[in-house]
Amino acid sequence: MKKLVIEREKLKHNIDIIKQLARSGERAAEIIAVLKGNGYGLDILKFADFLIENGIDFFAVSEVQEAVFLRENGFDNRILLLSSTGIKEEIELIVKNDIIPTIGSENTAIAVNEAAKKFKKVVHAHLKIDTGFGRFGFLPDEMEKVASLLKSLDNIIITGTFSHLSFSFAKDRQNVQIQFDKFLKSIEILKQNGIEPGMRHIANSSAFLRFSDMHLDAVRIGSAFLGRVAVENVYGLKKIGYLKASITEIKELPENHFIGYANTYKTAKRTKTAIVPVGYKDGFGVEKAKDIFRWIDILRYIYHDLKLFLSSKFIYVRVNGIRAKILGRISMYNIVVDVTDMDVQIGDEVILEANPILIESSISREYV
Repeated sequence: MKKLVIEREKLKHNIDIIKQLARSGERAAEIIAVLKGNGYGLDILKFADFLIENGIDFFAVSEVQEAVFLRENGFDNRILLLSSTGIKEEIELIVKNDIIPTIGSENTAIAVNEAAKKFKKVVHAHLKIDTGFGRFGFLPDEMEKVASLLKSLDNIIITGTFSHLSFSFAKDRQNVQIQFDKFLKSIEILKQNGIEPGMRHIANSSAFLRFSDMHLDAVRIGSAFLGRVAVENVYGLKKIGYLKASITEIKELPENHFIGYANTYKTAKRTKTAIVPVGYKDGFGVEKAKDIFRWIDILRYIYHDLKLFLSSKFIYVRVNGIRAKILGRISMYNIVVDVTDMDVQIGDEVILEANPILIESSISREYV
């Protein structure tokens, strides 16, 4: 059976570092744990429980279904829906389940207010400002209009205001600073027009790690919990998660025998191989750059495979704790591993490096 293993000690280690860094700015920032993508692959329910055990109890998700799922499983913590939606049915689910909506357009603001009236509630919402991502949110030059709109809505209270950085992992701070300055200016205009912004937050994991002056009132943390960040890891964060599987078949192949699709590997001698039932379907070996269909990208993929064929570079796994290389391409359901001169049996354990967020959600998660 395949499992994604999450090491509790390493995860707690990362949480402790993040909590320490959140206190390192001008003032302590609250941590909003982002649980999108099945809790970044760590199992949204198990991960949320673990975060609460370690003192973090404000969550954020990207989809209405994720927020409702948490509510249905007994979580009564604050849950912020990061995506703004104007769909009536979704808004009613948000309001009924006491989820904090994101207000990113006039249509959404009006629809949330109407749903709040219908259910006789006053909804706490966060306001989204688009400082340069081009997705959800009001534009900075709309702040006076936004203030007037919010004053006209009796069933909404703004308890937070945020924006999303588009290039926080860039070496140059310039683009990040431009967005940050736009955000602060927008907030000032709101204040001047009688709207208190509530909790201000703009820093995602990369910005949180790099720019303590941008922590403001809260920070949104996702990938940093996993120790898999898009910036240089000089913070002591540890990578979280690995796949565990078992050998299902063992066979010997003769010299000059091809292995896998596209004939990218040919045995140089008689080779003992083991089949491990892990592949692209499970999220192992997946790279976003390969999820493409343009002809030029296919040519690049072929060129990459040719270089792999001509070079001595391999992807390695561990079989019974011993390093072993994968032969040929990773296929959808299986990999072929070189176990020549190794004492292995069917059922022996194989450990594979894996990014949890890419691992198929049907694979069980085990916290150890």
